[in-house]
Amino acid sequence: MKWKKLGLVYAPSRSQWWNQFYAMMPTPYHIKSEAIIRIFFGVTDKDRFGRTAFVDVDEQDPTFIVRTSESYVLDSGLPGTFDDCGAVPSCLISKGNSQYLYYVGFQRVQKVPYLLFSGLATSSDYTHFKRYSQAPIIDRSKTNVFSNAAPFVLFDQEENLYKMWFWLGLEWVDINQKLYIKAEIQYATSQDGLEWNVENISCITPDSNTEFSVGRPWVLKSEGIYKMFYSVRYIDKLYRLAYAESMDGKSWIRKENQIGIDVSESGWDSEMICYPAVINVHNKTYLFYNGNNNGETGFGVAELVEE
Repeated sequence: MKWKKLGLVYAPSRSQWWNQFYAMMPTPYHIKSEAIIRIFFGVTDKDRFGRTAFVDVDEQDPTFIVRTSESYVLDSGLPGTFDDCGAVPSCLISKGNSQYLYYVGFQRVQKVPYLLFSGLATSSDYTHFKRYSQAPIIDRSKTNVFSNAAPFVLFDQEENLYKMWFWLGLEWVDINQKLYIKAEIQYATSQDGLEWNVENISCITPDSNTEFSVGRPWVLKSEGIYKMFYSVRYIDKLYRLAYAESMDGKSWIRKENQIGIDVSESGWDSEMICYPAVINVHNKTYLFYNGNNNGETGFGVAELVEE
């Protein structure tokens, strides 16, 4: 595949107290009735507490912003809860007349930089969201003791089953005198999109020779093939995007050489590209992604021009 970069879509406006830094984890959803793509993203205030906001872009021109949310649509959680330091989006699906926004909850702690867990908020108008629970939808277990986050959910019509791919923290590691969490991508299933069964299946794992983390999966299914776009954090360089395929959603074949996009020579995405989100709109395929410093410079979009 080959992608044509269309440019930066949105950067932090700093026009409101809650929108000072970052526009991370772009999460697009096509609202056909309004001829727009609504892109949810995470923002932070001056103290780096995170919330979810959105911009609407024209479905024919995803670089043209039609509307910017006047306020955040999901606040950080209650003190002491898993998302009390931030709640940023990861995936949005429709179920009947409701929308399910799966998100990443942040909590700062003392001995490591943070904890991350997966949360769920619901809406009936794509705008006003309410938490399904004050607790994460996937909690700690004997095999999940550190963190889990960045859930992507797909309803598989052929199997009448909700499937999730998510980032699972394996351990904290010291790289160049700084703590980072080593992570892999795992798999879970659900009958209703609410209660999840984690199957402890490692879908994508880091290559210990060059990588220390993989994450933010985004999965499409086409002609019986699961296609995953995800981020890779390398030991000797920053994030890049990657691609893999699967016939069952569990066993994956990595095909990094087919991703067809890399950092730019200069500008907002010249140091890293990460957190991919792919959407098909009117026979066009768009890739939204973050750039430098994990989205501090905002997010942009590319269009698929060659398979």
